[in-house]
Amino acid sequence: MKTYKRERHDIIEERKVLSITALAEFAERYGYYVVQSLLIFFLIEKFNISQELSASLVGTALAMIYISAIVGGYIAERLLGYYRAGLLGSALMLIGYFLLASASSQNSLCLGLGLICISSGLIKSNMAAFIGRFYDRSSFDDSRRDFGFNVFYMGINLGGFLGLVLATSLKDHFGYDIAFYSSLVVNLLMFIMLCSGYKLIDKHLLDIRFSLLVILRVCLILVVYISLLFYVFKYPEVANYSVLASAIVSIFILLISIKKSSVRKVIAASVFFLLSIVYWALYFQMFICLLLFVEYSVKQYLLNSGQILSVVSLTILAFAVIMGRLWIYLAKKDRMTNDIDKFNLAFVVMALAFIVIEVFIYATPGSIKVSPFAFIIGYFIIGISELCISAIGLSLVTKIAPKGFVALYMGIWLITLGIGGKLGGVLSSYFYIPETDVVLAKTNMADALDAFVLIAVLASLAILLLRKFVNKYTH
Repeated sequence: MKTYKRERHDIIEERKVLSITALAEFAERYGYYVVQSLLIFFLIEKFNISQELSASLVGTALAMIYISAIVGGYIAERLLGYYRAGLLGSALMLIGYFLLASASSQNSLCLGLGLICISSGLIKSNMAAFIGRFYDRSSFDDSRRDFGFNVFYMGINLGGFLGLVLATSLKDHFGYDIAFYSSLVVNLLMFIMLCSGYKLIDKHLLDIRFSLLVILRVCLILVVYISLLFYVFKYPEVANYSVLASAIVSIFILLISIKKSSVRKVIAASVFFLLSIVYWALYFQMFICLLLFVEYSVKQYLLNSGQILSVVSLTILAFAVIMGRLWIYLAKKDRMTNDIDKFNLAFVVMALAFIVIEVFIYATPGSIKVSPFAFIIGYFIIGISELCISAIGLSLVTKIAPKGFVALYMGIWLITLGIGGKLGGVLSSYFYIPETDVVLAKTNMADALDAFVLIAVLASLAILLLRKFVNKYTH
């Protein structure tokens, strides 16, 4: 009887926790994808920044959003707790979107982007950690935990899908400011919901006592880090040093983890982290040079550039369960059971997506714009590729991390996404996509796709060479 009452009580609490956290992440992802799908055009058209520098700045934004998750995680773990950190992030996000929507100078632009980065860092990982802590203290088994995270990730993908579908339409009809204000409105609702939900789930909050010292420490960290972000966006060369510093910190963590593991195991883990950087550098081209090409040189009678981009989110929503069952089926057949093989498949599928897009470009004569089906099909394939990586990403980290280094290895994983984003921006800056010259745009895009395919193929070959070594020291 007591067990039944405990389980029923946990189900009620689960609904509260999942409703609030999933909707919070929905709002955060909505704003994130609105910004990512419009930022490069915003920089070029409103601030007259060159395409090369704009591509680099978009890469910087991608990098700092993921690197900021480390700072957000520290504030949550050491000072505020997960939920309070998310609440703080939502407040800062409101200011960030207001500054971005009303930006009339590069200073307000840089400060707005900086606030959006740190607020995403405070929300993104901490909402997931809050759910994990709830299940740790509940009577549920792992299957129920999986259900909870499926609901949470549904919120993530729905927010991303809606943001991508609406962003370009809002920009085309009402301007950039209204598109960014829509993010502000959605996140205002999140802030109100988190405030009102505070009492509903206060029993699940970390027992952390507030003091003047804690508040001062949080304020000091935020002031220093937001100032750093401002200068990172204001002076692009600073971004390179900040990403380099993140890489050095990651290497240092890997080196000290040898004490708890072995040199070969740490090398095997490093292989995964390096492959992750390469993968995300290719993946994030969708928000940079591929996005420019779709806007300038693809027929948009069917879907606009943001809506075409939403095909990836839609694919993940539609095929996540199917791919999950496929991995289970293949595991039973003793095929594709190793994580390194899934990484390899992700690169092969990514290369296939780029080849499909390139075939459509070559099949389109002269100055005629490319069919949108090139990118609808290509982005569908990229969505499948992402499922090959996302199926193992964080789970892989928990397996390869030595005891006592799981959280630090999680941090390295997030840093690989950040470095990949920055590398993607640098890579994209080498390929100019003109707005009015369709022939030149197609030529340059084909050259870029050749480079992307070559990188994916080289990564796949490297995996084949290292496969036995990695498998031996990660299982």
